Amino acid sequence: MQIEPIFPQAVIGLNKLKVDPNKVLKYLENIEFEKTNPLILDEADAYISKNHNVLEGVSYLKDEIYSNIKNYLNNIMKIKMDFQFTTSWATKTLPNGYSQKHIHNNSFLSGVYYPLGDKNFNIKFYKKSNFWNFKTFETNNLNAEWYNIDVVENGILLLFQSDLEHSVKRNLSGKTRYSIAFNTLPLGEIGDGDSKINFK
Repeated sequence: MQIEPIFPQAVIGLNKLKVDPNKVLKYLENIEFEKTNPLILDEADAYISKNHNVLEGVSYLKDEIYSNIKNYLNNIMKIKMDFQFTTSWATKTLPNGYSQKHIHNNSFLSGVYYPLGDKNFNIKFYKKSNFWNFKTFETNNLNAEWYNIDVVENGILLLFQSDLEHSVKRNLSGKTRYSIAFNTLPLGEIGDGDSKINFK
């Protein structure tokens, strides 16, 4: 039997960035945070930076992320386009904290950078449609309703389509989990005919 994974949705993991993750971690430990939507997550011990352009404070990381996204879009996906960062923010999840399921609205490609890794730092991605709830013999990429990625190493960068639902699993590490998340949009002209649009 030959199975073709038609139109797969990728999560790209990169761990060879030319950036000192300890330098990024020190930066994150000294910026100002506020509680993440306390009406929903009052007990979650999850925080977001007040600054929504944090990559400007670590331009060396921004340049490295830009280079990796450009390589992914042009050389792997073979898409003719440039892009721009629209927002970037830091998150801080205390021990036993978590975040709810969400997507990144008004965005094309999103990502998250983890200066510090731990076997208990996890991000959970969800399948878009789960209309049927079948019992399975074992879980694989074709029948799974969700997929966990363990952020074990320091300095890992993940890239994913902005409409892919995800959440932060409960932080059982005993450490504070820091990350920098960001959104991007195309830059310049895309599309043809009456679907053409110019992003500036």
